[in-house]
Amino acid sequence: MWRIVGQGLVFLLALALLPHVGWSIERIDFKPGFNFFSPPEDVQLGKEGAAEVEKQVHLLDDPEAVQYLTRLGKTLVGFAPNNKAEYVWQFKVVNSPEINAFALPGGYIYVNRGAMEAAENEAQLAGVVAHECGHVVMRHGTHMASQQLLLQAPLAFATGILGQSGSLLSQVAELGLGLGVNSLLLKYSRSAEAQADEVGTYVLYQAGYDPHAMAQFFEIIQKKYPQRTLQFFSNHPNPENRIRDVDAEIAQLGPTRAEKSDSVEFQAIKKRLAQMAPPPKAPVVAKVGSSSPPPAPSPRFVRFDGKVFTLRYPDNWQVQQSEDGVTFFPPGGMVTGGDGSAAQAYGAAVSRSRPAAENWGLVDATQQLLDAMRQSNPQMRVVQQTGMKLQGRSAVSVLLRNVSPLPGQSETDHLVTVRQGDYLLALIFVAPEKVFESYTPTFNQMLQSLETAN
Repeated sequence: MWRIVGQGLVFLLALALLPHVGWSIERIDFKPGFNFFSPPEDVQLGKEGAAEVEKQVHLLDDPEAVQYLTRLGKTLVGFAPNNKAEYVWQFKVVNSPEINAFALPGGYIYVNRGAMEAAENEAQLAGVVAHECGHVVMRHGTHMASQQLLLQAPLAFATGILGQSGSLLSQVAELGLGLGVNSLLLKYSRSAEAQADEVGTYVLYQAGYDPHAMAQFFEIIQKKYPQRTLQFFSNHPNPENRIRDVDAEIAQLGPTRAEKSDSVEFQAIKKRLAQMAPPPKAPVVAKVGSSSPPPAPSPRFVRFDGKVFTLRYPDNWQVQQSEDGVTFFPPGGMVTGGDGSAAQAYGAAVSRSRPAAENWGLVDATQQLLDAMRQSNPQMRVVQQTGMKLQGRSAVSVLLRNVSPLPGQSETDHLVTVRQGDYLLALIFVAPEKVFESYTPTFNQMLQSLETAN
């Protein structure tokens, strides 16, 4: 599956699944995944991360709106499972028209003004907040960080170095996990989204709201505000069959009862927001290190061992994995907009998907992939498409031009697809047009080092 973020393309391969949690009203078993961090460290990371986030976004300075969101949020978290006493539960409104919300570890929750305006009733907004509470109590942010650190810096934990002194977040950032709105702490997989849906549905039911409202909100905004929800679904990858799964969970919660859907307070706040001045346009803010070109790719390569492929990449590049895939990028290779959207400006990414057709061909599957990419990248164009051999197997090579997430620049993308059993394996190499040629030897070396399971 592809994630389109801002103007750049980020697409990832599913390599690690969070455990799927089953529960019912008789036996609730919301068990977070493994974690190197303690709940107090969740709070510390969240606090430090919030300080970075608030340097990059515009907060709404309106006490009535913030107080309303805080009252709603604290009512909901009273019903949340795994609600640790250490969690701070702070709720803030981001003055952005984009429909989005996000949660940092330890209970720091941000809801965009655009999401509050798009909700049709209080139950739908409560669904958004309950979903974010689900990320906190399931500890998804530090679970994802733990997965990444297990790959990149196991000795930091084996020797007990991490967290001994100074800023915990800065130590994590030094290991390549990012800061603020571009932090890995906010990069959730589809499995994590499904778990947050489960927790959110449970919280809504227990708090007396219509538990269908959360999934309804996701469906409504996707249909009514397609351009304003790209960020939401890039930060919250949409699980398959979301509404069906939520309905299945509701059936296990207990008997149907009178459910609250709206309130006078919500409608008053919504009217108040509509009467305010429009939100300021968010400036493009680069991630730490990306305001100037990244360092040149190292000539020394290291091996990445995934479940379905291996690849060699420069040893001064970072690696990020999620359920959706793997990205490889130099320091500063990811850039962040002031609205929280992130995009890859330099580096490579690998994705694997299963074409819908039963008897699919490589060329047709590649074209379907390009069509999907073009929907969210309308300025993307194909420069050249040819066949090639990759490790003796037929492959398709596509050279693309697109708009770079770096202001005022265009980029060159090299897409290579190859069949892997019933799946289409796709690799994309990205750099600004003016420097792409200098990156080509590195990209070619990475491509030729690819080894797959079949």
